[in-house]
Amino acid sequence: MKRRFALDVDGKQEIEVKTGEATLHRLLEQVQRSWKKLGEEAPHWSVVTRDEFRPDQFHAHQEEFWRSGEGDVQRFFIWAARNGIPVDPGWTCPDYGCGAGRSTAVLAQRFSKVIGCDVSAPHMALAARRLKDQRNTNVEFILVNSLAALDSLPPVDLIFSVIVLQHNPPPVIVALLERLLMHLRPGGVAYFRAPTRARGYIFKVDDYLRDRENKLEMEMHVIPQKGVFEILRRAGCELIEVQPDNMTGSLDFISNTFLVRKLAPERGEVPTADFRIQ
Repeated sequence: MKRRFALDVDGKQEIEVKTGEATLHRLLEQVQRSWKKLGEEAPHWSVVTRDEFRPDQFHAHQEEFWRSGEGDVQRFFIWAARNGIPVDPGWTCPDYGCGAGRSTAVLAQRFSKVIGCDVSAPHMALAARRLKDQRNTNVEFILVNSLAALDSLPPVDLIFSVIVLQHNPPPVIVALLERLLMHLRPGGVAYFRAPTRARGYIFKVDDYLRDRENKLEMEMHVIPQKGVFEILRRAGCELIEVQPDNMTGSLDFISNTFLVRKLAPERGEVPTADFRIQ
């Protein structure tokens, strides 16, 4: 993605994170078209962008690709354990941005119900095939061809999403997080990653649609950390832990992993901290 390098003198980034419903739909359609193309041309490489996962090399390296999902899931369990969060095998867990099913297959071994969600039908078809080959019967899939598609989610206990939100424009990241957290049960947790800063990154909706619409390629985007905190506050969630993760593979980006928990107001739970970290 070509970025324009422009920061104002105090280091603030110009990032528009809100837009109207019609424009939001156009932004999501852009993401869908791009990832459908990537799913048709290089489905595994587009998930983990290493040369050995390109179509002409994938067969020789496929086991390494599938094992890479185990590390992502294991990191969640480590985070949960060190924060005293008990993990129940009976949980329902959406894997947002399930891609080809790397993490979905691992989650299906740990939880009673997993819901793979993705904007790309070609990627989702690969995930479904992977789960069928492993004889998993506890996974279903939702094609996110509109934000309303997420309304079909049941109440869930764990939201899992890694190296996915970054490929959506900021207003779409906001809308996705808001809708996902809406379905999180009180006491449930969300574990997700998102870049929160990038050298020279700006995002203005009108400029983006004029310059980028219909240019179908992988993109990298940012949501300011304070924007994530605002979403959590509105969704009635508390921040448990946030750490830089270097998951973009670029020194130009600061990426963070977040662990949050949905509060239960009926039990008198209120946020214990003010989310003002920049």
